[in-house]
Amino acid sequence: MIELYNQDNIAYEDSRLFDIIYCDMIYEDRDIHKWVLHWWNRLKENGIFIIQTDWHTDWLIRGYFDSCFKEDAVFINHLVWKNEFGNFPKDRFHQCYDSIIIYSKGKDHKFYSDRIQVPKATAKTKLNPSGRQTKTATAWIDDICLTTTSKERVKTKDGKCIRWQKPLKLFDRILSPFCSEGDLIADPFAGSGTLGVWCKQNNRNYVGIENNPEVYNLAKERIDNCDIPVQVQQLQINF
Repeated sequence: MIELYNQDNIAYEDSRLFDIIYCDMIYEDRDIHKWVLHWWNRLKENGIFIIQTDWHTDWLIRGYFDSCFKEDAVFINHLVWKNEFGNFPKDRFHQCYDSIIIYSKGKDHKFYSDRIQVPKATAKTKLNPSGRQTKTATAWIDDICLTTTSKERVKTKDGKCIRWQKPLKLFDRILSPFCSEGDLIADPFAGSGTLGVWCKQNNRNYVGIENNPEVYNLAKERIDNCDIPVQVQQLQINF
């Protein structure tokens, strides 16, 4: 089930509860309390709430959750995704990263560490007595990138790249360990529809909301026309 709506995400009403809510918010927006509360109340017990932002508001998110939801919000991770885009002043270090802040609504959330294994740096050295070739990925993500020339990039009719687009591989890293096939995932800031494509390809149910009509149409076309891997098609046939 894939659903995509063109509207304000705060106006969206649904009696269903979600397994994961992923919010790729407007990074410089400090008026977060209304939409965070609106969506937190739609999260299942032990569900996962993910907010992606940057240095403008990551401190605000942590403070808000720790003060307002301290009775039922369990802090899981603060991930840092290194990226290479953005324009910055020449007189300082470039703030080329996103913060991905993860909370659970309870202490018994899912986590499948086998899905986020990365090569172990000491795999072929004497410093690896266990003999393992992989390890669970760390909170620092520097092995996933989306360039302006990537085939994955979504562009407007005049050839401009959609801003803030995220790569599919990022969701392999940050969402796949927390969910199972058939889970219901909400995307209140759907943008170019990357998460919708990921859900369609990985047999997850998806509800996306995008307020900008042009971006919504691009996302809808992208999700409708995305390829589904053979193994997912087979799983859907047998389901």
